[in-house]
Amino acid sequence: MSHWLDKPVLVTGGAGLIGHRLVAKLLELGAKVTVVDDLSKGNERNLEPYLGQIRFLRSDLLDPRVAKEALKGQEVCFHLAARIGGIGYFHRKPATSLRDNSMMAFNLWDAAIGSNAKMVCLSSSMVFERAGIFPTPESALETTPPPMSGYGFSKLVAEYIARTYWEEFGLKYVIVRPFNAYGPGEMPGEYAGYAHVIPDLIRKALSGQYPLEIMGSGKQTRSYTYVDDVADAILWVAERAENDDFNIGTGIETTVEELAERIWRLCGRGEPLRIKHVPGLKYDVQRRVPDISKITSLGWRPKIVLEEGLRRTIEWMKSEGVF
Repeated sequence: MSHWLDKPVLVTGGAGLIGHRLVAKLLELGAKVTVVDDLSKGNERNLEPYLGQIRFLRSDLLDPRVAKEALKGQEVCFHLAARIGGIGYFHRKPATSLRDNSMMAFNLWDAAIGSNAKMVCLSSSMVFERAGIFPTPESALETTPPPMSGYGFSKLVAEYIARTYWEEFGLKYVIVRPFNAYGPGEMPGEYAGYAHVIPDLIRKALSGQYPLEIMGSGKQTRSYTYVDDVADAILWVAERAENDDFNIGTGIETTVEELAERIWRLCGRGEPLRIKHVPGLKYDVQRRVPDISKITSLGWRPKIVLEEGLRRTIEWMKSEGVF
């Protein structure tokens, strides 16, 4: 029998990239799902297949009354809602990211005091913005300097909220840190870096841009993790762990140049790839790769390799008319 059968759960940010896949998997497992999303970044179309099966609140968690109403009777809260984007977004909106992300987390955790809800905090690899240990284990947080970006710091604040509300109020938590999630469900935005690098590069390749523009040297490395693997991992640890933190990723490093070459080929571009380097931004982390031994010790493994994940993402973006 499914652990999630008939379990009332809340997914904040459920219309987003990770959120809508988490909603789909919870429904498959028989959970009773409530979604809160103000649709400032999430896409309502991501939820269209599930609207008859979920309770959907189009509301803003900056209002503490919304948090209180949404959490009523829930056994698990997956807190994914955030002011989020690619590198360009968090350079343009550092204060908004820090203020709003922190306030939303405080509102939810305050609303949960006195309940028996388990709080699942979606953090980010950006808490390791200044890490010096690679691959980076969870324990590196103890010695890594705090993030310089407003977004990265907001995610570190969220982790502290989860831990301190357990220490003072006994609120159970799990912290999950996806490394560079990608996949169907995230559209590119109106400027470079509004969305993450994969939809940004796919849009450029499909639109005919030549040479292909990438930010910085192209030697930056990331561990790109397909969205379904991220959603599976979140459910895996939420079911099996308590008051602990976990990296989610593949543990495989890929440079931005290597990523661009794959996207170029998979988009069917016949010309030899030429890259135009444009200036990078201030907080463009040069290396990011997780140690995933902690989550794999629980039995979880990523399933979708980068090539397959990119193929699926490109086909989805084509179906959405991104050219």
